[in-house]
Amino acid sequence: MTKYYTTSEVAKFCNVHRNTIIGAIRKGLLKIHRTPGGHARIAQDDLDDFCHRRSLPTTSLISRNNRVLVVDDGSQHLAVLAQGLRDAGYLVESANDPFRAGFMVATFAPNVLLVNAGKTGELGEQVTRQVRALPRQRDLAVVGMAAGRDSEGSRGLLAAGADEVLSRPVELDNLIKRIVGLIGPVVTGTSGRASTESTRRVERAELDDERATRKAAPRGDRFHSTSVDGVLSAEREDES
Repeated sequence: MTKYYTTSEVAKFCNVHRNTIIGAIRKGLLKIHRTPGGHARIAQDDLDDFCHRRSLPTTSLISRNNRVLVVDDGSQHLAVLAQGLRDAGYLVESANDPFRAGFMVATFAPNVLLVNAGKTGELGEQVTRQVRALPRQRDLAVVGMAAGRDSEGSRGLLAAGADEVLSRPVELDNLIKRIVGLIGPVVTGTSGRASTESTRRVERAELDDERATRKAAPRGDRFHSTSVDGVLSAEREDES
């Protein structure tokens, strides 16, 4: 199954500023796809091709056990934890309904599902059951959060298939410790991030492409968004 990345993730993989990736998209050097919600995503094959042409590590060398999908209906506590996980080196996406969660499980391919029982627990339980019904997601770790370990929400999440349920509020260090206990520490490949020289190669290549494009384009021309089979090559590069 094809995996997709945000422009910020691609920038992190290539160790360049996000604007460099956006520039490559606008010039048609890196294709983007649109999610049903209109967000920009780069397919793994397109990213690997882009990296190969610039002598950068491909996605096969990128960290593979640091993807967390947070399922919640707007808890401030989970928002704080999500940012803490990002600061600790995890890639974090979120979903606030079962449809979005299912879509993100398929496209984001998380290693960990962080679900919140909330007031009723329905969302967390529904998504957990949904994931556990998928044979390909047997290795996906599910960590739940509830008002207490003996609460109705906690029991519901465990019955739905959660690997572990933590009592709110959860300390970030404890959450990371539990995640590491389930899937291991974040492991980066031979070169999880590009070296400084690789970074310079990308930026030099982008500059050369820009100069060549300007030289070839007639005066007064402007780049516009084009779409072929749902793939945009310019302008609409936002990810949110």
